[in-house]
Amino acid sequence: MNNVFKMNCLLTVFVLGQWTLSAQYTVETYQDPLKASVVMHDFHDPYAVVVQYEEAPHPSGKQALKAFLRQRKLEAQRITPVNPNAPVKARSSVSPPEILASFSGNSIITGTPLDNHLAVGPEEEVISTINTHMLVTNNTGFWLGSYKLDEFFEPVGGAINRFFDPRVIYDTEQDRFIMVIMNGTECSNSEIAFAFSETNDPRGAWNLYAIDGCLNDDGTFADYPMIALTDTELFLTYNAVNADSSWQTGFFGTQIHQINKMDGYNGEVLNRKVWNDITFEGRLLRNICPIRNADETLPESMYFMSNRNFDITNDTVFLLHLTGQQDDPDATLDMSYRVMDNPYGVPPYAVQTKDSMDTNDARILDGFELNGVIQFVSNSMDFVSGRSAFYHGTVFTDDPSFTGTGNVVAHPTDYLGYPGIAWTGSNPSEQDALIVVSHCSPDRHPGGSVIYYNGIGEYSDFVTAVEGTRSVDMLTGTVERWGDYAGIQRFYNQPGNIWAAYSYGRPGNVHETWINKIARPEINVATEDVSADAIRMTAYPNPTDDYVQIDIENPEGKNIMVRLFDANGQPVETLYDRPAQYAGKATLTFALHALPAGQYQVQVLLDQKPVVTRSIVKL
Repeated sequence: MNNVFKMNCLLTVFVLGQWTLSAQYTVETYQDPLKASVVMHDFHDPYAVVVQYEEAPHPSGKQALKAFLRQRKLEAQRITPVNPNAPVKARSSVSPPEILASFSGNSIITGTPLDNHLAVGPEEEVISTINTHMLVTNNTGFWLGSYKLDEFFEPVGGAINRFFDPRVIYDTEQDRFIMVIMNGTECSNSEIAFAFSETNDPRGAWNLYAIDGCLNDDGTFADYPMIALTDTELFLTYNAVNADSSWQTGFFGTQIHQINKMDGYNGEVLNRKVWNDITFEGRLLRNICPIRNADETLPESMYFMSNRNFDITNDTVFLLHLTGQQDDPDATLDMSYRVMDNPYGVPPYAVQTKDSMDTNDARILDGFELNGVIQFVSNSMDFVSGRSAFYHGTVFTDDPSFTGTGNVVAHPTDYLGYPGIAWTGSNPSEQDALIVVSHCSPDRHPGGSVIYYNGIGEYSDFVTAVEGTRSVDMLTGTVERWGDYAGIQRFYNQPGNIWAAYSYGRPGNVHETWINKIARPEINVATEDVSADAIRMTAYPNPTDDYVQIDIENPEGKNIMVRLFDANGQPVETLYDRPAQYAGKATLTFALHALPAGQYQVQVLLDQKPVVTRSIVKL
């Protein structure tokens, strides 16, 4: 690799009228040659035989970090003990999502954790990855190809074949795939391997690269990658961890790698810029998560988020924005923060039918950006029930108030972990999403669930995506591994649909991958104690620049509330809130003259329960 230049940058952030917060980073550039061009089909393994191993032993630094995290979890459990009588929030007013396809993914019994990930192309060929293996199926689960990742990546020439944490992503603009995987857990053998597909056929030719995972020979190794795309670049983040230090000194920060993706697709020298030593107020930011674009139109710049993932409770998240391309000397990394209205915190261990499942820390695991709004998810403590749950937050990219909204979303009886989120709107005015998550309880084997968020602050009930049939018992000790993330992707050809991959417990007390195609609900269908046809709303003319007339069927004469929201799901006005004078049809008309042009959402509630939402357009 060729180190072109290195510079130190100090950024002072203007906050609340004072120049008080400082952020700092260093920048380096590299060039990485093509290692090999290979055809995936040549590595097809028709029998898919894999030797099973227990979890690889942690180097001393990670073991110390694991011990520290265990103490944080126990402290969190002491402060917030399990409360089996915790009240449950009613969610039945929002329709649940629908499971469209459901089948086994990587059914190879490998080690633990699996670390499931997933990408789907326009022909609905599903790429499913785990730490040791890649599977390609069609949309009904028929196997099209089975591949061992250590054999596929062997041409990169790593010192050892200790691969872990695979990530795969579909590039909507170039109609190709990119895969990233880590190799080695010592400075002497740490590397990150890349594979760029030459076509949209995942079983075809790929270009392979490898970069040094121990930057500047500083005694670290690369751990926990995350990836996202812009129109021209691949962004990779990972944690630099020192294997020979305690957790206090062993974490050397999260790096951001900005890579020219066209170089990879074309098999040319890979041009790369590295943003390193990223601090905020003198503290290194951990687990910086790149934020994907919500739909198939890739952005020109990249947002990132981070938080204080080891804190028992905290209400602050960090927002980073990288502008300028890899070859732009004036590219900048701006940083700010948001104070959330509800806190998050390190989650307790999840209890399964036998032993426990590890929930890691409260790092931000996934997120997307749409029209200046970022939604993100992480693990968290549920401060009401004392069980593990997930945190769902929303922040605005341009917000002078430096605030955000967040909810700890808990299951009535289950422990939850490792959420993933994808946008399911059909037009830019909708902020709805599907969130997938792992579940278990003392009475329920590890499996996967999905929940729908309607974009205006409300959630559906949980829907079981896969039900485990056995507990997971693969490690010595009492804490088993779920995997460190879930795979989830919007299916760009069909707005409102997503594909997801997670693990579940099966006979043999092992886990394997399960894959689902999931659709958001029809948000105009009532789900309360009336049939779908009993309550209807029509809004016309639409679009319009004059008046909108709403016809509401209210057969039981319930109180009528009509609320108006903007394109970002923020409340604009409560248009009406009164008891119905008569049962039956009611007509409400309102003017749009005072509103700016754009898209809005009208929501009707009967007796305070949302029953239907419609989008309207002001010309």
